[in-house]
Amino acid sequence: MDKITLGIKEIDKDYFFRETCFGIVYKNNSFYITINNNDYSLIGGGIEEGESHIETLKREFMEEAGLEIESTTPLITIDCYWVTNHGHYVNSLAHFYVVSVSDKEYTPLEQESSLVKVSKEEILSKLFLPYQIKAVSMYLDMI
Repeated sequence: MDKITLGIKEIDKDYFFRETCFGIVYKNNSFYITINNNDYSLIGGGIEEGESHIETLKREFMEEAGLEIESTTPLITIDCYWVTNHGHYVNSLAHFYVVSVSDKEYTPLEQESSLVKVSKEEILSKLFLPYQIKAVSMYLDMI
């Protein structure tokens, strides 16, 4: 998978590091994302010890959205240096996949998040994480 870097690492700052996997689902003219506390996000999250990227995606899709993955295609890895709204420095190593899901929707295992379907015209305005915006922008350029 190709890798790009966003942002600039400031030498004198301590960064919280997190490695994640996210899936980009575009089905029936809608992007499938989640909402949690008014924050919209692609479906995915942190890689647990011993998990592969695909295992992480399958777990996160069922936990957050109640969706079963049928297939995945690697898109891009983004190494992103950014600062949260609270001033915390974060280094996110995020792996993005184009994901196909089945038509069946289950109740998500986590009740904090809900599945939302948005159009390609509104997807970029909903997301707030810089690396997710970049990955979706790259995907939009492909379709």
